[in-house]
Amino acid sequence: MSTKHNESIIRTVIKKVSGYIPQVEKPKKKIGLNEKFIWCGIALFAYLVMGQIPLYGVTSGPRFDFLAFARVIFAAQQGTLLELGIGPIVTAGLLMQLLKGSELIKLNFKDPDDRSLFTSATKIVTIIVIIAEGSLYGISVYGHLLASPTFIPILIAQLVGTSIVVMYLDETIQKGWGLGSGISMFIMAGVAQGILWSVSNKVTLHIQYTRYSVVGVVSECCIYGTDVMGKL
Repeated sequence: MSTKHNESIIRTVIKKVSGYIPQVEKPKKKIGLNEKFIWCGIALFAYLVMGQIPLYGVTSGPRFDFLAFARVIFAAQQGTLLELGIGPIVTAGLLMQLLKGSELIKLNFKDPDDRSLFTSATKIVTIIVIIAEGSLYGISVYGHLLASPTFIPILIAQLVGTSIVVMYLDETIQKGWGLGSGISMFIMAGVAQGILWSVSNKVTLHIQYTRYSVVGVVSECCIYGTDVMGKL
């Protein structure tokens, strides 16, 4: 009796709280493939732009990157608005799977109401994780790197706000406006961006090395009066 009463309370709380959280509506009509590509492009463009905007108020980067091992998995960019990437979303998803396995709330996923309840609960947990992770990570990692302690609330607001935007971008894609999952698309974009940066850096270093070598040969030939083309 007590278990059913607790479950009823949890369901009621989730339904009331979810009423105050903005939702992305599913498309009322079937969306064409071209329009889905456009929505995916908008979400991807927003993600890439946020990954290039540095955190306001931070004077220098941390000496040690605590998320270096998971940057690719979390689609995160150090020192930018995407410092946390999709980490809070993934963490919240894992927590919900644990809660589901513990059967704290018995859900029948064949029932549309229970599926909707689980989705709402996941979003609530995601927002809680975003606020907690953004606050703890911002204070512990960047707290001593700020120009002034008064920038701490601004830093936390940047991390939390960006993570919420990423959450809604992912929800927009998953609700049928785009193709597949927003999280998968962001991870793919992060991997592709890393590969492109790595290749471009190697090409730049090679060009600079070749240029300096040619300059060195020309300088030597000018000093000793030898044939430049013969040296090259």
